[in-house]
Amino acid sequence: MIIAEAPASPGQRILWLMNHYNAGNGRLNYPLLLRLRGPLDTGQLQHAIDTVIRRHESLRTTFGRSRGLLTQFIHEPRSQAITVKQCGPPSVPEPSEVVQAEVRSPIDPRSAPLRVTLWALAPDEHILCINAHHLVTDAWSCRVVLEELLQLLSRHPDLPRPGWQYRHFVQWQRRRATMERQKADREYWNRQLAGTRAPGLAYRAGQPPAAGAPCAETIQLDLGSEDWGRIRKTARAEQTTPFTVMLSIYYLLLHRESGDTDLAVSSPFANRVRPEVMRTVGFFANMLVLRTRLRNGSTFAHLIRNTSSTVNAALAHQAFAHFLPSAGPREDAGRRVENIVFQMLPELPPPARVGDLELSILPPGIDSRFDLEFSALPHHGGLRVLIQCSPSLPGGVGQRLAAGLGSVIGKLAAGPGFPV
Repeated sequence: MIIAEAPASPGQRILWLMNHYNAGNGRLNYPLLLRLRGPLDTGQLQHAIDTVIRRHESLRTTFGRSRGLLTQFIHEPRSQAITVKQCGPPSVPEPSEVVQAEVRSPIDPRSAPLRVTLWALAPDEHILCINAHHLVTDAWSCRVVLEELLQLLSRHPDLPRPGWQYRHFVQWQRRRATMERQKADREYWNRQLAGTRAPGLAYRAGQPPAAGAPCAETIQLDLGSEDWGRIRKTARAEQTTPFTVMLSIYYLLLHRESGDTDLAVSSPFANRVRPEVMRTVGFFANMLVLRTRLRNGSTFAHLIRNTSSTVNAALAHQAFAHFLPSAGPREDAGRRVENIVFQMLPELPPPARVGDLELSILPPGIDSRFDLEFSALPHHGGLRVLIQCSPSLPGGVGQRLAAGLGSVIGKLAAGPGFPV
C-alpha cells in the first residue's frame, strides 16, 4: 500500500533518464555484498533487514509518473523476501559467477527498489546481497545500512533516529530553490559549464554499442605503499588531499591522450549538506563537473594547485550541482563530459564481528556505465586503481593510461615540479 507520494529529486530525474537508456542491464544497481562466516541465525537476519527497511522510506519506494512528473511512491513497511539459495559444488557454477549474475540482473524501480539474496556456501559460510537500484541508495547509504545491520545482529536495537527521510530532503531542496543561495549556485555552474566539453578521446566509428555491452577493457593496478606514500607526501606538501593529486594525474593523462588543455571530468560527491541527512538512506550523491585548464610549459605542481581550486569551488556549490546528461544516440560521443569519470573511494572497512559471526564487504564488480572511468581505492596499505573503458573507445586507451600513471607517480619521487 502506498502511504505517501513525493516529487523526485533532480538527481533522481537524471538517473531515471539514464535508466531508460540502460534498460536490460544492471549498471544502475548499487549492491551491498557481504560475506558471512560463522553461525548465522536467518530469523535474526530477516528481522534486522526488515527493521532497516522500516526505518528508511527509500528502501520501500517505487517510481512512476504522476501528473506528468517523475514521482516517488513510498510504501508501507512489510517483510522483505529473502531468496535463499544453496551454492556449492558440483551442482552449480563457481559461487562468484552465481553472485555476479544476481548483481548484474536489472532492478525495475517501478515495481520494487531492491532484492535480497542469501547464498549458503557451507553451513557456516554465506554471501548476502542487498541489491538496490541507485535511485534509492548511494555509497554513504550503504555504510548506514551496514552499520545498522551490525548493530541489530548484535541485538542492540536502540538505533539513533535516521533524521530526515529522503522526501524531507527533497522538500528542503525545493524550498531552497527560490533562495538567494540557489541563485549563486546556478550562476557558478552556468559559468563553470559554459563551453565545457570532455577531453577529445578517439572513438570507434559509428554508434556506440547497445546498452548492456560489457566493458571492452578493464585494468586493475595495485600500487604499493611506496607509490601511495608519494601521493600522500605530495598532497601534504601542496596543502591539499590525495583526491586532488590523483585527479591532477588523471587530468595529465587525459591531456596526453587527447592533446586538450581545457579539461573537464565528472566525479561523484556525497552531497550530505545537512546534518539531518547524515544517517538517511537515499540517493544524495551529486555528479559534479570538475573543470580545470592546463597551461603549456607549467609544472605538475601548478596543475595540482589549479585542481585544488576547482575541487574546493565545486564543493562549495555542490548542493544544486546536478546537470542533465545528454542521452540516447550520440553524434559527438567523445565530447560529452558526463562520460569521462573520476572517483576516489574510501578504503573498505575491515571485517566486523558480531559474536561468532564475521561480516566482510565484497566488491560487487559491476561494469562501468561510462565511456571511461578511473577509480582509486586505498587498499592494504597501497592504492588499487581500476580503469574501465567502454567498447566505444578503441583498444589500448586503458593500457596507455595505466602506463602513464606509473610514469607520473615515479616522477613524484623527486617532487611535483616536473613540467607537464
